[in-house]
Parts: sequence; C-alpha cells; structure tokens
Amino acid sequence: MKPSMSRLLADWTFNLSHSDLPDTVVEKMKAVILLHLVGTMMGYQHPHAREVADAVRGVVPGRDGATIFGDGGHATREGATIANCAIVHLGHLMDSFRMLTHPGRVLIPVAFVNAEIEDKTFNDMLTALAAGYEVTCRLAEDFVPAVSARGFRPAPVFATMGAAVVSGKLLGLSGESLTTAIAVAANCASGLNEAGRTGGDDTLVHDLNAARQGNFAGMMAQMGQVTGSETMLEGDAGFFKAFTGTSDGRVSHSFGDVRQVDMESITVGLGTEYRLMQVIFKIYETAGFNQPVIELLRELLATHAITADKIANITISVNYLETRYPSPESPRYADSSLAEAGSTHYFAAYVAVHGDYPVVGAGGAQHRPPHDPKVMEFASTHVRLVGVHGQQMFSPSISLTLTNGQTISGTYPCERMEWDYAELVRRLESCIPGLPGGRERFDRLVEMVANADGRTSVRDLIDATRVG
Repeated sequence: MKPSMSRLLADWTFNLSHSDLPDTVVEKMKAVILLHLVGTMMGYQHPHAREVADAVRGVVPGRDGATIFGDGGHATREGATIANCAIVHLGHLMDSFRMLTHPGRVLIPVAFVNAEIEDKTFNDMLTALAAGYEVTCRLAEDFVPAVSARGFRPAPVFATMGAAVVSGKLLGLSGESLTTAIAVAANCASGLNEAGRTGGDDTLVHDLNAARQGNFAGMMAQMGQVTGSETMLEGDAGFFKAFTGTSDGRVSHSFGDVRQVDMESITVGLGTEYRLMQVIFKIYETAGFNQPVIELLRELLATHAITADKIANITISVNYLETRYPSPESPRYADSSLAEAGSTHYFAAYVAVHGDYPVVGAGGAQHRPPHDPKVMEFASTHVRLVGVHGQQMFSPSISLTLTNGQTISGTYPCERMEWDYAELVRRLESCIPGLPGGRERFDRLVEMVANADGRTSVRDLIDATRVG
C-alpha cells in the first residue's frame, strides 16, 4: 500500500540531517533567520510588545524556560512562543510564499523556543526550520487561492503543520510520531479572512495560534497517547477536503488558472527540489503584492529621470487575484479599479510623488509614513490597476504614459525578490535608522548569523536581539 502524504513528509523530516542540506538551502534559512531577528528588534520597540512580554511572564512564568525576543525575560515553552510570535509580527519584516503565506512569523519563534529548551545546536535548529519551511511550502504551493476562496486565511492554516514539523524535529520525534504531529496540527489549523477583508487585527491571533498549536501537536505526539490519522491530509474527510473543497486536486482558483493539481506532486522530489527557495522577503509595511510594484516603479522613475509632474498616467497589470485580496470570493475592495487608502494605487502613487517608499525602520521606530492627501489625489487621477488572469503572481507589469506622449514600460518577475543572504543584508541596511544599536548592532547580528554553523546553542543569537 502506498505511504500516505503525512508519512512521506514525516519520514523525510525524520531522516533529514544538516549535512543533507544544499549550501543554497542553508544560506536561505540563514537569510530568513536574519530577517526575523532584525524584525524582532523593530517589533520590541512597539508598546504592545512589552505588554505581551509582561503579560506572558505574569501568567505563565518560566525562569528555566525559553527567552523572550528583545526582552531577555523567560517564560514557558507556550508563553515564550506566544510572546515571540507577537513581537515578530509587530516588527513588520517578514517572508512570503505564494503571496498569502508568511512561514517565518510562525516557524522562527517555534524554532528558537524549542531549540533553546531542548538545548539544540544552531545546525539542529536550522535543519528543523528547513523541514518546516519545506512542508509548509509544499502543502501551500498550489492551494493558496482555493483555501482563501473558502474564507480561510492560508498563512496560519499551512504554517500550523510547518510548526508541528519544526517542534517535532527538535523534540526528536520518530517518523511515526511526526506523522501523528502533522495529523494533530491539521486538526488544529485555523484562521479566517474576515479581518483581511475589514481591516481587523485578528491576524496577530492567527500567528500566535498557529505557533502554539504546532507546539501542541509536537508535544501530543511526544506523549505517545495519540495516533494520528494516516490520511489526515489527503483523505476524503481530511485537511485538503476541508480547507480547499477537494481531496483529488480539483481547485476552484489558482494563480495560473489551472484547475487540476497532481496531489502526488506535493511529495515528489523531497530532498532534491526545495520549494522553500521560492520564499521571498518583504521589507515594506504593506501587502506583499505591493512590494514588486514599489520596486519596479522606483526603478523606472530612477532610470528615466521621471518626476510626478511628467506622468500622465500609470497602468499596473497584476495577477487578478492580487486585486481581490484577501480572497477571490470576499475582497476588501468591492471595485478594485478605484483608488483607496491602502490599495495598490496608493503605494504606486506614493512612489510617483516621492520617488520611493520607505522600508520598515527607515524613518526610525515608526514604520509606515502618515497618510498623504497629495498621494491619494494622484492615485485617484493617474493610476489604473488591471487584474490579468494567468499572469505570474507577484510579477507586475507597469506602463507609464508621460505628458509628452512617450510610453515607458517594464516588468518585475517575482524571482527577483528571492534574495540571497548578501542581497538581503544590503536591503536590510535601509532599516538601520530604526534599529536599536544602529550600524554596530546590525553588523554584529549579520556576522553572527552568517557564521553560526558551529554554535552549540542558539541562546547568544536570542541575546543579540535584546533591546531592553
């Protein structure tokens, strides 16, 4: 009998060692670690971060547990995970896979908390992270729009199982127990899109719950009193059926307008083809699909020395799903052709008016610049957004018509945001004005992560994030 999807993922995770990882994967994992550690120092400056840390220490103290990012205090496994997720979330630096998932905001806190408590090496933690990222990405790859269309928020839904893999690997679970951990996590996955549609803050709860439930799944599997359903992922009443509406790969929506997914492709090539390499980095405090728009428009304006007064109109073409955030069935904006505060029109107009858009921390601890009426007016009169079926996600095309009749255009393939470690460091340097300790602190953290392979503990990396 053919092994189940959960078992194939679990057995691969169990057998994975650091020496199996290609150098490119190791570098990628170091990059996502660096991104989120910088983000924790940004996030801990937010008043809510201290409130969460204080609350966690007061309710679930754990002097011998795990360290809270930026804070230096300690809490239990669960408490530290909750606090660290909140702090990472508040930092506004994150990664993204398939537009609507952000693995690091969940997996990074789970990895550090469990590695510290279980006294694992940096290489142990990085290996567990690679497994968790790969499972998250493979499960999400072809199903993000379908999950979103059913009202679920893909980010926490898929990250819950990734978190279970990270915690299970660091807990030293067997392949059998990891299969159970994945099944338990699938039972615990949750998160709804209403907040994304109406602007609520529920998304913070989503990340915390995904990390917490991932830890819970690993611990339950370690206790050995639960046996996970073998076909929990692909079964007729399993995860994919519940969250996508299908167990045979027929999907209602996809980025490429493909309606049939080969379910076996989810596990094909494990260990040789790493989906995690397609994870991109987000450094602006806006929806991820706006980042390539900002990048491309800034390049076009700088290359051709164009200022706002020379622009007659801007036409931006994107995958149609990017105009229907957070869900093709329940978008935030009823009419995506209209400019709204927070819409793609607005961020494009901001670049047109100001020449750029600030990265997180560029203006100090405060992130997003205040609403600009001049930008809003330009967005309403000069910017047009077009949704295109089948266009590559995160890969906008922009056409500028100038007042002299000239047309300038360009495209921005999403692969350009799959930065290596050196490029990420270069980009993060723009965050230094908002980073406690400035350039010296930043350079030290960059060096520590880059050369962390031989570290027998992750505690010094956690200590390097301390702000208070």
